[in-house]
Amino acid sequence: MLKQLRHIPIGLVILAIGLALVVVGITQGGFVDVLRKAALICYECIGLG
Repeated sequence: MLKQLRHIPIGLVILAIGLALVVVGITQGGFVDVLRKAALICYECIGLG
């Protein structure tokens, strides 16, 4: 079992963890919060906020 794990590139492991965290964030509504904050920051930058 340990020999099989050594053949998996570390980049693939990091990619899989990253994708899993993105999915968790989306399912918990994190995308909406980030989008709302980004819109507020943009409005403040152009003087509307």
